[in-house]
Amino acid sequence: MRYTKRYAYLKSHVRNVPERTIKSKWSTLPEPVQDKVRDMFRALERPVIVRHQNERKRIEAQAAVQVVVKNLGKRLPRMPFPPATKESSFEYEAALDEHRSLEANLATVTDSMGLLKAEIEKEEALLTKETKQLHDMEKNAKRAETERKRQMKNEHPVLRHLDNLPETQDPKPAEFTLADTKDSEATFSELESDPEVQSLLKQLTGHLQSMQTNTAPLTGLKDAVKRSQTALTLLPMPED
Repeated sequence: MRYTKRYAYLKSHVRNVPERTIKSKWSTLPEPVQDKVRDMFRALERPVIVRHQNERKRIEAQAAVQVVVKNLGKRLPRMPFPPATKESSFEYEAALDEHRSLEANLATVTDSMGLLKAEIEKEEALLTKETKQLHDMEKNAKRAETERKRQMKNEHPVLRHLDNLPETQDPKPAEFTLADTKDSEATFSELESDPEVQSLLKQLTGHLQSMQTNTAPLTGLKDAVKRSQTALTLLPMPED
């Protein structure tokens, strides 16, 4: 079965207008427009008369139509019409042109609505995707925060103290200096009560003492090098 795409068209329908609206807002037609309506009434006689081949029936039909047209013509000056009624409403060609124009506008609006619906569906799908990504990011952030809090609970108090130290605005390169053994022992004495770090502190103290012993022979080496360089500069340079 061949599929044919439906097209937009104007569908006729009956509109029930309240009598109060007709009496308050509708009005009679101007005289030129009434003449157009009378011409339309008279044009209705021809198809009715031509339909009958029998002469007698044709005369009877013409007489019946003339009576109806005459009655409508008498009532026409008092008939109320909608406010939007105009002269072109009673011209067949003009009505057809207006009908075609309205159908063209309807097709354009219908196509625009289709494009807008497709764009809305696309944006809604994108919004759903981004919303899901946002929820995943929130879940990951909550999971990371929970893991960070768990690790902070297991973190040693010494490391927490180091993390809380204020940062200097103009940091300088760290200089390596050997502290005196007594000062080191005094500094670490506060931590010796913790059994977890007692052995570690002893090892660090031993390493520092060993480093101090190894660097002791180098004391004064820098001054000796400077004196040697000064003596060399004072010696006369041999001539070539």
